[in-house]
Amino acid sequence: MRASSNDRRSPWQVCLLAVLLLWGAINLYLTEMLSRYAFSNLPSSSSPAAAVAVKQNGEIETIRHSRIATDEADDSPVSGERRSWSVVGYSFDRTLAEAALAEHGRDAIFQPLRAFVEGKLNDTVPGTVDRGNLDEKKPKVGVGKPGKFYVPLPLREGSPKDLRMFEYGNRLKSCNDIPAKLPVDRGFGKHVAKNVNNKETFSSGKLDVWEEAREGCPVNADPFLPWIHDVFPGKDGSAIHFIAQNKRRCNSGKLHWEDIHALEPQVTIMQPVSVKRINESTARKLAPKLWSNNDQNDVTKARYLLAPHEEADPDAKFTRFICRFRAMNYTRSPPELVNVGESLSTYPYNYEFVNYRKEEGDLSMLTPKGKDNFMFWQAQLRFDCPVPDNGDLRSVIASGRSVLSDGTPSIYVDVVPIRTAPRYGKRMSYFTPDMAGETLEEVNDKFEWGDLMKTNIVRVGDDRIRSSGAENATRRMRGGFDPILFWGREHVIPEVDASGRWENLPVCNHPGVGYQTATGLPASGTHEVGAGHDVKQHKLIACLWASASFTTRGNAQAVSDTTDRLVEWIEFHLLVGFDHIYVYDNTGAHTDKISLEPTLFPRFMNTEVTRIDWVCNNNIPAHENTGERSSQYAAENSCRARYGPYTEWMASFDTDEYMIPMGKYNSMREVVDDATEAGTQILTFRSTRAVPIYSFMEPFHDHKECGTASDPGCLSVREGSLFAEVYNCDFVKPPKPEWAERAKKQLYRSAYVYAHYVHYATVTAGLLQTKDEAKHLNKNWYRSFHESQKVDKTVDESHQAVMLHSKSIVPEYTTKWKVRCREGHKPEHGKNCRVGFPWPQNNDKSQETATTDGFGYNCFTNEKLSDFWIPKLRDAMKKRNARIKDLQ
Repeated sequence: MRASSNDRRSPWQVCLLAVLLLWGAINLYLTEMLSRYAFSNLPSSSSPAAAVAVKQNGEIETIRHSRIATDEADDSPVSGERRSWSVVGYSFDRTLAEAALAEHGRDAIFQPLRAFVEGKLNDTVPGTVDRGNLDEKKPKVGVGKPGKFYVPLPLREGSPKDLRMFEYGNRLKSCNDIPAKLPVDRGFGKHVAKNVNNKETFSSGKLDVWEEAREGCPVNADPFLPWIHDVFPGKDGSAIHFIAQNKRRCNSGKLHWEDIHALEPQVTIMQPVSVKRINESTARKLAPKLWSNNDQNDVTKARYLLAPHEEADPDAKFTRFICRFRAMNYTRSPPELVNVGESLSTYPYNYEFVNYRKEEGDLSMLTPKGKDNFMFWQAQLRFDCPVPDNGDLRSVIASGRSVLSDGTPSIYVDVVPIRTAPRYGKRMSYFTPDMAGETLEEVNDKFEWGDLMKTNIVRVGDDRIRSSGAENATRRMRGGFDPILFWGREHVIPEVDASGRWENLPVCNHPGVGYQTATGLPASGTHEVGAGHDVKQHKLIACLWASASFTTRGNAQAVSDTTDRLVEWIEFHLLVGFDHIYVYDNTGAHTDKISLEPTLFPRFMNTEVTRIDWVCNNNIPAHENTGERSSQYAAENSCRARYGPYTEWMASFDTDEYMIPMGKYNSMREVVDDATEAGTQILTFRSTRAVPIYSFMEPFHDHKECGTASDPGCLSVREGSLFAEVYNCDFVKPPKPEWAERAKKQLYRSAYVYAHYVHYATVTAGLLQTKDEAKHLNKNWYRSFHESQKVDKTVDESHQAVMLHSKSIVPEYTTKWKVRCREGHKPEHGKNCRVGFPWPQNNDKSQETATTDGFGYNCFTNEKLSDFWIPKLRDAMKKRNARIKDLQ
């Protein structure tokens, strides 16, 4: 049977059909390969939010753009339309940028810092937490039990319209405002939510969490947001460093338990998670109920899936935040914000691993009871956002060129927490075999939490997911946290715009470049320690947290001698060999009238002193809700991260603490040189409180407890005396006893000590050594780590160095001194003699035990300080005063 003419096809028609079919197949193949290439094999520095843009004649031509969240779609908490383009081959033209600034002004370029607050994570069954015994003062007793976990973790199905946005553009206006004006708290003033002696709570309704978010800080409203105190790039521009604190530790009283419990995510974000990248199509198949921006054509957009270590991307095995980088496109008028890449955060060290090796017993990174301040190594949070390797992005950040002449940044980073339930107890630790062995070592189950992953769970959704079923899988430890059980196989992370986050954190200059003032002149105390210099420009530096005025603990007394102390203290430590002093000025937390700026400059040169404007919260001990002085601790954390890379040795101490070279040493530089040669990484200085010497004091009566003008009952330090000589009298004869370590201070090598907390090197290279690393070095490895005495060495106070602790004795502390200092008087607790009467020739074995007036000898002087260093200090201060006079 012959075919009809309609069924016949000519050879050219057959050929054309074949070409069309082949073209379609090629397109499908290329689309699939593009998706796989972009998101299955991305290196850690690549940008998952890849761009489809090209340069033509030096300008960026946008081929694709997608609406993120606009009022038109009724799904954005931000007013006005916002569009975002993704750009590869990022380039920056400073001339073009400055021209745009001149034409359009700062307001058209500067992107205000915002916080997008997300609702609570539905991770545990309500009402199932056992908060423990809050009346038990011992923090490790009666700690309670976590609430029952929903497994697998339910998806977060919110959309952008479910987020609540807070903007801080009226506070943080340029790079000149960092770090002082980051929204850490409300700052100076009378507020309902007090920084000190806080007796109100958010849970009671007496404090408004939304008002706090608007006026101060959003972390109480969304505790997955890191409590950021400082942010700055690394010197080479490859990472942005974040300095944060664990806000959960600011309260510890039982009255505040609800607030403490609500802040548990502050610890969760210190626990790494593992994820893998997937494409948009896969994300929608796994989690079709998640909000989407409906950009069907965006085949290159990265999505993220919670996954076990062995399935995670190489750069995503230990992460916690999605970092989205955006930059101003100055080729458009007015300039517009464009995406220039995404990365996944890294930690400088694994906090969970640190906790695992810290102490014997089943210590948890957090407890339901909440009195966890004894684990002080978790007070500080640091993390990094790797900068995508996109065109000029890293080099522009490293050079500081992206910050315009008035301090306006051109590059911003968004920090998006990956939200999961917290892990409790050491048995829920999430490691890999190279870190701590094939099997999680058994620990004492003192909290009785050994069965949390079996009996403390409530299954939801697909009940088929029992556990990983792969105890021996690559990179899986036996006996530890089971990610498949807790996360499931389909836990897709919501898109960035549907997630709570910090948005528009400015990328400013790294510490070596320094910031610019509003006049365009270099800021006082800023010097270049970056490009063109050796990484370790300094041998020895000091970090100092100070304020022009403050009150003593418990608000007992106002102290206003800081400025005089500061001048002398800096002069002394420059004299004994410190290369540079970094002063974190927290005066703004107490007053808006003054600062330490006029005290420091022009007295000291920029090569000697750097001032960092540091205004943030402060808490105190001495009452039931002790909390932490996070302002001071965050300043130490910032200084270590900012300036540690530029020095061999460093220390953080106070203006009443003097480090004095002893014996043959006439410089602290010589002391640390010999310590380095001996293999010492940490020098520990024991501390006992010195007292003012009577001969430097005069009668005082101007206080209700100090008598009258005719019969003064107190003593005050005579004007014109140096603090170092007045307080050169210690009740304890050297060497100081072991109990004096409780208030010790340390000099340490910055390359060895990764974190330091007031008195302790909390994280060191020795502590961070993994089991595999120890094996390669043919060393023993133990779960519980203790620093060796060779590495952490107590100084020889007679032949090496000693610390004088000259804490101020305010006049009312000397009440009834004539009775209390009398020879033979038996002191009562808190009512002892606080005036020094030095033993003649420091000989406490002499038959002579009292002055001619009957006051008992009670303290010992440092003869090298009085005979050698004090004269040098007076001469140095005299020369400094003469130089200042010549400048006037």
